[in-house]
Amino acid sequence: MMSKKMLAACLAAAVLFALTGCRLAREDAGENKNADRLIGVFVTQKYLDLFDMEGYVKDNMSKMFDKGEIIIDGSISRYQGRLYATLATLTHTNEETGETFDTKEFVFEGVEGIPYFSANIPATENKHDITTTGSDEAISDGKSGLHYSDDEERITLEGTIYISLGRSSSTFYINPIYQEANGSIYAVSGNGISISGEQNEDYVFSRILEETKTVTTNGKSKKTNTLIKITLAVMFPPERIVIIQMDKDSTVLSRAEYTPGELPDTLIPEENTEFIIVETHKRNPEGDSIISRSLYDKSSENIETFYCRDDGICVKQWTQVDWKKSESPFHQSGSPDSL
Repeated sequence: MMSKKMLAACLAAAVLFALTGCRLAREDAGENKNADRLIGVFVTQKYLDLFDMEGYVKDNMSKMFDKGEIIIDGSISRYQGRLYATLATLTHTNEETGETFDTKEFVFEGVEGIPYFSANIPATENKHDITTTGSDEAISDGKSGLHYSDDEERITLEGTIYISLGRSSSTFYINPIYQEANGSIYAVSGNGISISGEQNEDYVFSRILEETKTVTTNGKSKKTNTLIKITLAVMFPPERIVIIQMDKDSTVLSRAEYTPGELPDTLIPEENTEFIIVETHKRNPEGDSIISRSLYDKSSENIETFYCRDDGICVKQWTQVDWKKSESPFHQSGSPDSL
């Protein structure tokens, strides 16, 4: 006969396997969950283990075993937990002037992850309510859209996370973020996406979260819609970036090599430069050299390159191209980094 301890362990594994999402603090029975709105995602590389397994086993031990089978009660939502964010004041410094300024941002303290959301900071006695978009440098190609009217509110968020895994594999969890009517923000456990280190750079996986509901306040109804699309894309880690400047006859005017992430904020092209080729040198997991190239002409305002962080996330860097200064008679050709 199975002991209660063994039964609890088996139930724990079964419940965790069956769950599609969890929350940290137990919900009150009378809480109106429909008032909470989906506003974004919190992407983590570790599972947010938020289910109150101890409380569930304690409350349901007497009815968990029937005819030799483990019976999981379908009413488990009140044991699901929430990971609440805090509204923190962050101080930033202007690198050019040295002046500091403060911003208020929602943060999930003590948990590593990539936030991407659009939230409302409630009004105070001194300030009006504002809408803020929380994001991380790991979100590339981000697009956000906000639409407000008397009878409808829409939030649209899209972004890509570029991942360098080498030969290892990793799982990324897309955890939904919700906001309560009082302004509080929390994340719940989401589903994971496992990516093998053997994937090529053409591997792309997207997940879409969408929510549409109608909220009635003081007898007036308003439709709310949230659409979030997160894409995970594999990228081989860049080893060096080469910038080649050419004239109208495809003659090379300069060739400069940079360490990824250390390109200048602004690039002044050589005189008579008509287009720029950016080469990104990489290696696949087998050690083979790979070169990808991008072409920029005078209609291009920025050059886009990538560098990889220690956690395997590849971050996009923008370098402004100042074509006007290259046409100035006072511009001097040449670069200390030219080869």
